Amino acid sequence: MEGGAAPPADAVMSDAAPPPQDHQQQHQQPAAPTGVENIPATLSHGGRFIQYNIFGNIFEVTAKYKPPIMPIGKGAYGIVCSALNSETNEHVAIKKIANAFDNKIDAKRTLREIKLLRHMDHENVSE
Repeated sequence: MEGGAAPPADAVMSDAAPPPQDHQQQHQQPAAPTGVENIPATLSHGGRFIQYNIFGNIFEVTAKYKPPIMPIGKGAYGIVCSALNSETNEHVAIKKIANAFDNKIDAKRTLREIKLLRHMDHENVSE
């Protein structure tokens, strides 16, 4: 992310318009039991992505993040969920920032937060 490089596509989830649903089938997949409320998962884009409805917001992640996706918190700028990255077998936190790139000020704020978080070394901040 140094030098103005864009973050990975799955690093920040924005409230972009949903992709067209022409001829795409979606399949319900129940989330695994966790002792906390199960959040239903819907496969999309031929199974490459999984959608969740968290706090009334569509939260879409790549299929490498295996269910269950669990909400950690909600704030003024977005929602944070925990997930398991099946490629690295690491538990991660994913933050969805509402309207992250709708205007230049919010876009700069979002990128600044990402850059700052990458330099933090704290147990409550994922690398």
